[in-house]
Amino acid sequence: MNSLSKLYFVLPINTPYFVHYGIKMETILKICSSYKFWVGFCFIYSIVFAFFFRFSNPEKRHNIVISDAKGYYAYFSGFFIHDDLNFNFNQTVELKDHPETQYTDYRYKLDKDRVYTKYYIGTAIAYTPILLSAHAISVGLGWPSDGYTLWYHYAIVVASLIYLTLAMIFMSSVFDFFNIKSWVKNLIVVGVYLGTNWFFYTTWESGLSHSYSAAVIACFLALFIKYKQSLTPRRMAILGALLGFIILLRPTNLFVVAFLPIFFPSWAQFTVFFRNSILRNKASIAGLLTVFSVVFIQLICYKVQIDQWYIYAYEGEGFNFLKPNIQKFLFSIRKGFFIYTPIMIFSLFGLYHWYKKSKFQVSYWLLIMLAHIYILSCWHMWWYGGTFGTRVMVEYYIFWMIPIGVFFSSISRKYVYLSIPLFLFFILNGQLQTYSYIHGMLLWDNMTWKLFKDVFLFPMVPYGTF
Repeated sequence: MNSLSKLYFVLPINTPYFVHYGIKMETILKICSSYKFWVGFCFIYSIVFAFFFRFSNPEKRHNIVISDAKGYYAYFSGFFIHDDLNFNFNQTVELKDHPETQYTDYRYKLDKDRVYTKYYIGTAIAYTPILLSAHAISVGLGWPSDGYTLWYHYAIVVASLIYLTLAMIFMSSVFDFFNIKSWVKNLIVVGVYLGTNWFFYTTWESGLSHSYSAAVIACFLALFIKYKQSLTPRRMAILGALLGFIILLRPTNLFVVAFLPIFFPSWAQFTVFFRNSILRNKASIAGLLTVFSVVFIQLICYKVQIDQWYIYAYEGEGFNFLKPNIQKFLFSIRKGFFIYTPIMIFSLFGLYHWYKKSKFQVSYWLLIMLAHIYILSCWHMWWYGGTFGTRVMVEYYIFWMIPIGVFFSSISRKYVYLSIPLFLFFILNGQLQTYSYIHGMLLWDNMTWKLFKDVFLFPMVPYGTF
């Protein structure tokens, strides 16, 4: 008898009145045990959150596409609306016609005629289909349609939520590969989404690349698992296109390929796969062609903008691999990963149980994750500017969710009962931190331990009133 059946039979359904009620309860329990139900719950909860805290606020609803997001978004408005990839509309439409929107000059100049933006085009491609729908509606109804009115801002949130849904759907296949139990999948996908800044970068700063990268990476991993036994040219072309898209979104996310060996039981089996399916498989040519074809979109943009095929757009910015900031990256009150994403502590617990099942997978996970953290911590601005938590980790949460899933799938019922309250507390903490951040109680930079402690104890009280 499964847990659902046990719960059903202890309900008061012996009387005729409760027979009908009992059937309904069983149906409700079945629905609530469905992974799709919790994906839908996250989607609806996010829409409600965005409506009450974003759309209904006269100031904030005009500022969904702000800061770095304007640099991404400029590709869409420049290509589809203003026919201007040198972004002259930045000085007219954005600056003069929309004073209600926070202004950002994202343009960089080689000379007076050659203007470009340092941001990559992938994020704009990700939300272009939804933005085109918003644009068509605006034009059809005779509304202002210069790319910066309310409907375009709303469309960005909708696009982000669609990618959230896709991310969660593809994550399910990854979890199944590691034999993570159904109820655990429900728990971790809701817990990590609501208990981390993934929620914030989906519903609030929806114009940034992270929620889109998370979805495309999850899709790439799910299809890699599905296709790896038989890599035909068509399948390799699909994987190559997805990998190219991942690079267009954030070039550093190419690092995702370094995680692929964890989908094999041993290093020997991975090397056999790599030698026979990648190096000796003619289908790999199709994969490489689609990777370069997608990445070539960015090179074409550079050619149109500045009449040269490539430029290192982040001039003056880069990695210093001799000066890593690992401790600050993980534990600093400024942006420390475990400070603002404490729910990931469960990943460390899960590594122990995962190690008992596969020493290779855990050893490799640790090696690559440490290398990944090392690289990210070497960026000249290791805290990555004005952010909520460590935003550059969002797209890699799927790799942290795997050991969490293994943990809850492996421990006894007694330890589940002991662990769930802490897990739920971290979810609540994530939501309270989000609330505190959007109301300015958690600072976007230069946080201190004293302020953090005060906000932690009084997360919904404006700072200075206690």
